[in-house]
Amino acid sequence: MNRRMVLSLLAGGAVLGIASSPAPADDSQLSPERLDMLDKRGYFTPDFKAAVYDFVNSRHDLAQANVDQKKLNQDLPDLQTQAAEAATKEDALRQELEKYEHPEEADFTALQNRMNDATAKPEEQIALAQAYVWTYPASPHESDAQQYLQMIQKKLADQKQAEKDAEAARAAARAALVARAQARDLSMAEWRDFLRDMSQDDLLKLMGRPSLITPDYWIYSGDWVLDPATNQKVGMVINFNAGRVISVSEKTNSP
Repeated sequence: MNRRMVLSLLAGGAVLGIASSPAPADDSQLSPERLDMLDKRGYFTPDFKAAVYDFVNSRHDLAQANVDQKKLNQDLPDLQTQAAEAATKEDALRQELEKYEHPEEADFTALQNRMNDATAKPEEQIALAQAYVWTYPASPHESDAQQYLQMIQKKLADQKQAEKDAEAARAAARAALVARAQARDLSMAEWRDFLRDMSQDDLLKLMGRPSLITPDYWIYSGDWVLDPATNQKVGMVINFNAGRVISVSEKTNSP
């Protein structure tokens, strides 16, 4: 009996004697266990038995394959996620390894980032550039690092020169103001700004002894400041707190 005939017989329920024989409640289901039971009762020829077993086992394998496929489909998203995470970790580890194998590349990248950082201090930039030039003289980025170093050196030199120029300008302006004060050529607003918080000792050095000294104020009589109301020069009253100037006003009356 060929395989096609066996399958036809099984599909139509034509196995002789099976339907009328005592059987468990699930006798409508073909299984290896039920076939073993029927085989022991002598229902099958050897060829027929082999074909039937082959058919039943194939059905069983197909059902198991469907179950496995369904589980695989359910697990696939998790497997894909795990694969992506593993790839990410592998990439991170490879990058970390490259830092140890080629530290000059990682250090040059750090140098570039610091040079392009608008908030970085020049002192930090020049230290990093100098360290790279000293550490990796044979690096292919050595010329770039040298250019960074020279650029920052010039920037720091320009800053220092600008500070010197500004300090010289402040010193010149201060000297000119002192000369005008000694020549009694300041306006009241300029006197107030110039004398603010000045100590009594410095005031004596600059303006000499006052006409009148009290614990709280000094009076300088004479031609010190122009009175805009009379267009005449008048003296000044200088008030103190804890030995320092707190206010300056015109002296309108003689002491």
